[in-house]
Amino acid sequence: MDVTEQQLKVQLQQEDTIISEELLDQTLHHIGSLDPVLRDDLIFSRLAEWIMSGEFTVTSAKRIVSFVLSPDGLFYKMKTSDDTAVFTRSFSALLLAVVLEKDAAHPQLEEQTYEQISNQLLEYLSNETDFRGFVPDYGWAHSIAHIADAYDAWFKHPRCQVRNEQAAIARFIEILMTPDYVFIDEEQERVITAWLAARERGMTDEILFTTIETSVQALLDLPVNWSDERFTVLRNTKQLLRTLYFRVKWQDKTSILPEQIEHLLLQIHQRYQ
Repeated sequence: MDVTEQQLKVQLQQEDTIISEELLDQTLHHIGSLDPVLRDDLIFSRLAEWIMSGEFTVTSAKRIVSFVLSPDGLFYKMKTSDDTAVFTRSFSALLLAVVLEKDAAHPQLEEQTYEQISNQLLEYLSNETDFRGFVPDYGWAHSIAHIADAYDAWFKHPRCQVRNEQAAIARFIEILMTPDYVFIDEEQERVITAWLAARERGMTDEILFTTIETSVQALLDLPVNWSDERFTVLRNTKQLLRTLYFRVKWQDKTSILPEQIEHLLLQIHQRYQ
């Protein structure tokens, strides 16, 4: 039986509420609610707590992953004019991050599901275009931060073949250098946290730097202009490089990656001073 958002809010506010199969379906149905209290504080928080508990079952894990990878989850109204659909997509990604974290410690998913997760995450990342962080009245959409969290959990997962995930790294770079949106809500930090997880699992600095350098070089090869779009690209690119510089430098004193990043920043400065 379908319930209204107000009915679901009242139910989830009760501390003794047990997540049944029926209640799970109701929370998934409303996961992109435009009510930030219901979406963030109740649906996501209660589900995350339950997933990490001993009450979470294989059946429920499969149900959530099936939802997340469906047109009702990560791909909900993708490429439509509905500018509120991003909340469903974004919080589906965030919920998947929790399931992957739990599954890494206590495997519950079937082997073929992991390849599907890898493919569908990349498909989502390749198609998402709503990069807004905080949305007035509705709260945090934060799609790039949330999919970065999902990738952070995925890169740490024992079933993830990190060396096969270079396309995801390249797409993150493309997004974070976009001319369409200025990232102001720490998205770079969340993405780089995922990159560093991949680095710890075997993604080499050479692969990471080459992927970044290719994108930055394409920018440097363009004729200099100070259009709004170019200025947005410059702001986003420099913030990405600065963030990566310090995160790697703090983590690994022996890496030459910070020096290479510094050289890219110098080239940008010389080109656009």
